[in-house]
Amino acid sequence: MSPLAFHIAAHLTSDSAGVDHKAKFGRYVNEQPDFARSRYMPDLVRDNITDVARHEFTLSPPATPADQDPIPRGNYREFWLDALESEPWDIYSIAEAMADRFDINTGWAFKTARQHLNQLVLQARMRGYREQPLAGRRFRWSGPEADHPACAWIQEQVPSEGLPYHKLVDLMQEAKQRFVENPPASTHVVHDWCRHEIREVR
Repeated sequence: MSPLAFHIAAHLTSDSAGVDHKAKFGRYVNEQPDFARSRYMPDLVRDNITDVARHEFTLSPPATPADQDPIPRGNYREFWLDALESEPWDIYSIAEAMADRFDINTGWAFKTARQHLNQLVLQARMRGYREQPLAGRRFRWSGPEADHPACAWIQEQVPSEGLPYHKLVDLMQEAKQRFVENPPASTHVVHDWCRHEIREVR
């Protein structure tokens, strides 16, 4: 079932049917991601994430069922600015606030918040890298075992010593063209629900 179908089913099915019980803010089998709480953020990310939300925002609002009005992009951007400027934050408080503000199912809100926070963290990390001298530095495509052909292909192209930043970014764009149908608008994300990111080789 797709995330939107899951969201719609939760609206149409009674609570006794068990829809979304285990998905309450994602507290189940999925391990908490390392970007889940602001206090875990490295300075590189913390110093840039609100600027990314303010100046580089490319996220599409979560889809809503046919009986609800679409969420305006400007409102969604303001939501993220409010959330990220309210320290300390965590993925669960953001998901709860998203569900309340936009009247969407909590499980769908968590899935969306997790994906979009991951994207904002990645953009903030890349913005931080770009603000520093890049000459002589090497980077890798970091994350769990790749379950998407685009990320697997990128990892295969990167030697153990890493690649210059801009070469790795070029590989990301090539992977999107090769392997991803309807890729995310952001230059910084290869595919939806991607859990990989650029990390410096040290």
